[in-house]
Amino acid sequence: MGKGKGKPNGKKPPPEEKKHYLDAEHTKVRVVDFDLKELVVLPREIDLNEWLACNTTTFFNLINLQYSTISEFCTGDTCLAMTACSTTYYWQDEKGKKTKCTAPQYVDFVMSSVQKLVTDEDIFPTKYGLMLICGHKEHYISFPCCLFESK
Repeated sequence: MGKGKGKPNGKKPPPEEKKHYLDAEHTKVRVVDFDLKELVVLPREIDLNEWLACNTTTFFNLINLQYSTISEFCTGDTCLAMTACSTTYYWQDEKGKKTKCTAPQYVDFVMSSVQKLVTDEDIFPTKYGLMLICGHKEHYISFPCCLFESK
């Protein structure tokens, strides 16, 4: 005889799980509703260099993840320049020469240079007992800045 509605094997599909992150109480809260200085305050008893290094690598990984989600829509043909609003961003090489490039090229240049930094054991030591060197603070701070280096 006839099978019930649902899947071809006659079983009903499982009920869709409620997505709590889509509830109004969660979607109406925005980062701009918070004091950003409070969000990034250095926790007590945490070394500044350790905190900067940890947040730099986390920021790098999040930017990498975010870009991977849009990369299929932003190609060299569709994003001819790295722009935001009315600002065009240029890649600046080690010699200081600024170059206009496509958005994917720009992101690749930035992410490749930062990848070199975050995998450099002298700047971001990962072995137990090695200390972060105070003189490398400019590396931790420069990554977010190079994302937004404009004309």
